[in-house]
Amino acid sequence: MEMSAISQLTPIRTPVVNKPTPAEVSQEFSSFLSDAMNKVNQAQVESSNLADKFAAGEITDLHQVTVAGQKATVMLQMTMQVRNKMIESYQEIMRMSI
Repeated sequence: MEMSAISQLTPIRTPVVNKPTPAEVSQEFSSFLSDAMNKVNQAQVESSNLADKFAAGEITDLHQVTVAGQKATVMLQMTMQVRNKMIESYQEIMRMSI
């Protein structure tokens, strides 16, 4: 059995990726946080509206009201935990010596 010679290898070129500037990263992160807060607020408003409609007798499905309320509660708790972690991280960075 005869083996053929290995042909010359061509280097793999990685595509040039433009790295975002710190200002762009900050803007994207700010946009992400703003969108997340809007979603939490929307869930809270929806839960409140459903509770009001249930109290007025317009909605008879208690499960729908309960699920909306729990969804809003979990979203708010998650938001608070993320906020707490961000504050802890900031405080840790501020305690670092240069």
